[in-house]
Amino acid sequence: MKRRKFLKRAGASAGFAAIAPLVRAIPAGSSRSEALPQQAAGSMDSRVDINLSHLAWNMSRIKQLVSVPIMAVVKANAYGHGLVDVARHLEKQGIGWLMVGKLDEAVKLRERGLRCRILNFGAFSKQDADEIVSQDISQAVWSDKAGYLHEAALKKGKKASVHIDVDTGMGRTGVPWNKALPLLIRLAETPGLRIEGTMTTLTEDEDFDREQLLRFQDICSKANQKGISVGLRHAASSAGILASSEFHLDMVRPGIMIYGYYPSEKTQEDDRLALKPVARWMAWVIDIRELAPGETLSYHRVFKATRAMRAATVGVGYSDGYPAQLAGKSRVLIKGKKFHVIAAVTANHMMVDLDDDAAVKVGDEVVLMDDRPGSGLTADALASLSGTSAYKILIGLNPLLPRHYV
Repeated sequence: MKRRKFLKRAGASAGFAAIAPLVRAIPAGSSRSEALPQQAAGSMDSRVDINLSHLAWNMSRIKQLVSVPIMAVVKANAYGHGLVDVARHLEKQGIGWLMVGKLDEAVKLRERGLRCRILNFGAFSKQDADEIVSQDISQAVWSDKAGYLHEAALKKGKKASVHIDVDTGMGRTGVPWNKALPLLIRLAETPGLRIEGTMTTLTEDEDFDREQLLRFQDICSKANQKGISVGLRHAASSAGILASSEFHLDMVRPGIMIYGYYPSEKTQEDDRLALKPVARWMAWVIDIRELAPGETLSYHRVFKATRAMRAATVGVGYSDGYPAQLAGKSRVLIKGKKFHVIAAVTANHMMVDLDDDAAVKVGDEVVLMDDRPGSGLTADALASLSGTSAYKILIGLNPLLPRHYV
């Protein structure tokens, strides 16, 4: 039984009936995030503020750089920013295409009223085909599994929209470029399918990307010579967009740039588009300890006070997405002043050295990640200290964290 049919049947059970009133209580246009637990968030719980004006600014900067349609990438919960609300705002900004990484994301967007074109570049199976066609979702295909979509579409008297995924060297998904033409021919002749686009993914290796582009253009050209329309050709993610207009083709797929960050250290330093980070993450001081020299903090007594000091406990931890390796390296902002993170970041708590600052009180806001580029607390700054990337910092934000759209 399909999951959605099961849930509908389960609605009659006592367990589902118990939560149904809570589900109905969520307003359709709620600015809070979509997951039910967020609706019950406490006032002292960590939260993420999403600056929609910064989101709009970043999109305007990308539009100035490209002259082709934009497919905005909202996979992975819109890079941690909240799938549905970000997608809605992008649609209001005139974005006609969205890309997701999982079918469930595409279905959720349709169920929440998104009407723009949505491409799922993730995998699908035979039992998914009916829903893909019913929900008018475009699907990436790279094998004869596209026949499942053909069969489902014929039953409904429709055509399924597909994007042929060509592997030009990424080695992840896609039909190998030297075997792509026969697949294109077969799918073009399949009555239940409409080739809406043809795509590839660049490796972001400066020299090899151009080789990939040549392979991709060669396949598309040979298909055209046989009278086959390959639809919209697209290859460029954020890195490709910045690298050269030759990668822009018929459509581009920006991801990380939408959210105010660049795909590499070099492009971040260049700051060609003057992007603005979209997310601001904060928590609250929930307790303060007065320590004498020699007293210790946290598991295994990992921190020992070398002086009389005040330490604040902050209600956020690695279960929320704050990297544990930032203990002893990062700082946070309280009342306009930066304080060092000390001891260990645990599942639900972290601790901060208050430097004998008597002004900090329980209940004060603690900024963990800032949306001001010069603050030193952006996702890039946290990534640099923790030995990771801004992608992982943002996507690592727990989806259950409340997100406020301002």
